[in-house]
Amino acid sequence: MRAAAILALLLGNIGAVTAQPEAGAATDSVAQNSSEVLLDMPGSKYGIQAIRYPRSGAVTQMIVNQAKYVANFGDRDGVKPGSIFDVYGGGALVGVLRVEQTFRDSAFLRMVTLERKVDPNSDVVIKRGYRLYPKYVLLETVNFGSGKPDFTPEMHERMRYAARFILSFSDYPVVLEGHTDNTGKKSENVKLAIRRAVSIEDHLNDIQLIPRSQMFPVGYAEERPLASNSTEMGRFSNRRVDIVLVDELPPEAIPGSRRAPAVDLSVPD
Repeated sequence: MRAAAILALLLGNIGAVTAQPEAGAATDSVAQNSSEVLLDMPGSKYGIQAIRYPRSGAVTQMIVNQAKYVANFGDRDGVKPGSIFDVYGGGALVGVLRVEQTFRDSAFLRMVTLERKVDPNSDVVIKRGYRLYPKYVLLETVNFGSGKPDFTPEMHERMRYAARFILSFSDYPVVLEGHTDNTGKKSENVKLAIRRAVSIEDHLNDIQLIPRSQMFPVGYAEERPLASNSTEMGRFSNRRVDIVLVDELPPEAIPGSRRAPAVDLSVPD
């Protein structure tokens, strides 16, 4: 459904095609040659700004896999390494990219899967100007100390960055993934995880003005630890809420789903 909507938008609104400078103008292995075009495709203001190919005599497929794709988002947009994006060009889904490294206003991505080549006769798979759409984008992690979120001044600023990115994709759902350490009963931890996720929903709505209709709290309890629960530091790392922008809700996040646990939020922790 999401891919069909994007394709309809792209096919109906692709604008002018502008050729890029000749290969002689390229520096530091950044691809800017006449075979690459800037496609004006609305629906996402984020896209591929440049491509860095390895200096290698390897075959084309290996070069594609090793290429670094430079995007126009970074730390100030809240995007974290490991985030996954769909890349569209020429009115079609081209492939899936993963964020490898982020900087202040840019990021390096690498190819995860190639869906199709827009131009079968060209060795260039992804071109400058191709648009990026969220698939699974981790924007922020909020840790919990003694029952409350750890909101430092720096965290408030980072939440503002995350909210700005979310508001750029107002039709994409935000999953608030609540997690706990392994202390206590699992059934109680699920409830605790959801309540913590709801507290982050309240913050994003009250402070950052994210619509509640866009947010979906989920409780995973201790199922997805980031660190060992054998130390206090590890347990603190695991007591968290991950703010994730996705292209499709997981079954457990869909209200009324059999996999969505019923939790009485009126009961205090």
